[in-house]
Amino acid sequence: MSDPSKPFILPPQREQITSEPDPGGRWSDKFPDMIGYKSQGGGKVPADFQWTTNPKQWQEELTPKTLASRYQQLRVLPATRTTPALPEGTQKE
Repeated sequence: MSDPSKPFILPPQREQITSEPDPGGRWSDKFPDMIGYKSQGGGKVPADFQWTTNPKQWQEELTPKTLASRYQQLRVLPATRTTPALPEGTQKE
């Protein structure tokens, strides 16, 4: 049980104690798939960039009728089984 008179203090060199990756983004063989600050972003969106579609508007325009019609178009039914023919001389009762 912890002592309430002694508050927990985060150590200044946390990475050395917990063996976590370096927050500065330097690669470590302990964490080969880590993504650090240096390997993120850096890109810039052009000022004249425009979306060609608006997914939110497309979703809002869907109605139950259009959803049902698309479902019918995309639905694939399994092949219907034919009932086997009874041998001659037997009657279904």
